[in-house]
Amino acid sequence: MEKICAEGLTFFGKTNRLISHELKNIFAIISETLGLLDELMELSGRGTALTPERLRSMSDSIIEEVERANTVIRCMNTFAHSVDEFISEVDLGEITFLMIQLLKLNPISKTVMIEYLKGEPCKIYTSPFFLGNLLYHTFHFALSAVAPEKYIKISIHVDSPRVEVDIFGIAPDSPKSFPTPPEELLVKTLGAEIWFDRSAGRVQVVLPQKMAGGPAAALLVK
Repeated sequence: MEKICAEGLTFFGKTNRLISHELKNIFAIISETLGLLDELMELSGRGTALTPERLRSMSDSIIEEVERANTVIRCMNTFAHSVDEFISEVDLGEITFLMIQLLKLNPISKTVMIEYLKGEPCKIYTSPFFLGNLLYHTFHFALSAVAPEKYIKISIHVDSPRVEVDIFGIAPDSPKSFPTPPEELLVKTLGAEIWFDRSAGRVQVVLPQKMAGGPAAALLVK
């Protein structure tokens, strides 16, 4: 239990660093745009023409960055709420989408196209926080071992009484090892399974529709 919780805190800290760095970048762009606007205003006072088109372009740039910041903050809030209840019914599709959005804040994702084939709502009873942790690390591995096409496809399939998260696009016969001990610990915690087909360049995360018992159950508040 101590190791599970320690790994969870590390993941929580790393994710919040990604979020804060992204927000810092957004604020830097807004600050630079406002600084340029201030310079243009000073020049206009000296007779330099300040066109409406230029002002509109700068205004649109600031609005775009504010919208991007709001998106990041919504992800941050959703992620923070994943620890409200350590075991609950959740939509697997929503957690998958959230982890993809958080992964896109990581520099490793900047050169890779990630396609998420969102299907019908898929409710499962599990630990939202540890599930997010497992999915994030799995997606991160896929990006680190991506095939030359730089394209990752993620989809969800229901095969009662279990559900599968499939990740395609890993370089065939990748020399990288997966899962590593941290992922194996999460798999055990969630009562899940991971299959890595090296020849097909595919990772499959198999989850029970209802997690029963296991180490995570000890975190329930009585």
